[in-house]
Amino acid sequence: MDLQSGQNAPVGGGLVRLALTCDPANQAPSLDVSAFLLDAAGRVSGDGGFVFYGNPNDPAGAVKLDPVAASFQVDLARIPTGIERVVIALSIDSGVAGLRAFSQFRALRLSATSPNVDLQFPVASAGMVESALIMGELYLRNGAWKLRALGQGFAGGLAPLARNYGVDVSEATAPPPAPVPATPPAAPSRIDLRKREPISLEKPSKGFGQIEINLNWKRGTVKRGLFGGTSGGIDLDLGCMIEHADGNKDVIQALGERFGYLDGPPFAKLLGDDRTGESTSGETLLINGDRWTAFKRVLIYAFIYEGVPNWAAADAVVTVKAPGSAELVVALDEHSTGKGMCAIALLENDGGRIRVTKLVEYYAAHPQMDEAYRFGFQWQAGRK
Repeated sequence: MDLQSGQNAPVGGGLVRLALTCDPANQAPSLDVSAFLLDAAGRVSGDGGFVFYGNPNDPAGAVKLDPVAASFQVDLARIPTGIERVVIALSIDSGVAGLRAFSQFRALRLSATSPNVDLQFPVASAGMVESALIMGELYLRNGAWKLRALGQGFAGGLAPLARNYGVDVSEATAPPPAPVPATPPAAPSRIDLRKREPISLEKPSKGFGQIEINLNWKRGTVKRGLFGGTSGGIDLDLGCMIEHADGNKDVIQALGERFGYLDGPPFAKLLGDDRTGESTSGETLLINGDRWTAFKRVLIYAFIYEGVPNWAAADAVVTVKAPGSAELVVALDEHSTGKGMCAIALLENDGGRIRVTKLVEYYAAHPQMDEAYRFGFQWQAGRK
């Protein structure tokens, strides 16, 4: 059974073999495989919970690494009490073959097999600029173990990924340093997201600061009428649905004049509303990244307030900018004529990181999109 990113499937009990392969296969020596045994807080209970080439077995003997075969044997019956997730990751050892990013592979694959299970998760790696990749995770739900396919890129390599899960990376456990090139490669300033392949932004030491989400599009010809109306062109509106960690929910959009607040709840604010078609900067939504711990998820969307619902003509693009991180670009490169709403991207609080997933899914109106993402708002007609 093939899985797609975000899908899950049961793995039963007993022994499960997790194997990681790459195309081209001759580049496999440049890859390091690792596993993290995590508690409910998403942290290892000790350095023994980090299984990699320098520590091929966890203390309980539940997860055993075969570094040559790039595979793990997981005995689900021996996983210690309190461990709820086993994360499987890949990272590039640039000192072996000089590789720097997963885009230098054609494809990657995670396989999970047992006597009664055969699960495959292929990952297309074209365009991936990261050097660490969370392939998937075994997780415990209602007493049963499941495999979730992820394919989530992580910037910075193995050491930052390990620290993210609470591993104290020291000289004794860190991968051997790669030779320093004469001209170090520059970090990417822009990442074009692919649908349902999330990217995580690691929290800087000083916090995320102000996160800027911008929507821009081709408006077409917009003419001012005799009484101030408009004709022709497309008026897109940027908005978001917010769910906070405490369960409170809110909507930010120009419709209904729900512009929000940045320094107080909901810690998000829409900067005006471009109805004239004359702005070259589009519409911008700000999120107070220093209060990111208050957020659970943010659904970014756009809707056509005026004009024919022709998304192809709008050619819209959303960018997500956080200080110190590469600019994330979400192109509305799939279109649906006749549906006025587009769910563009989902921002999720992933253990303090910002996990950004490209959606680009179309709906007839607010209620249909709300139902799909289960926010539970009560909608009624309104005007700006």
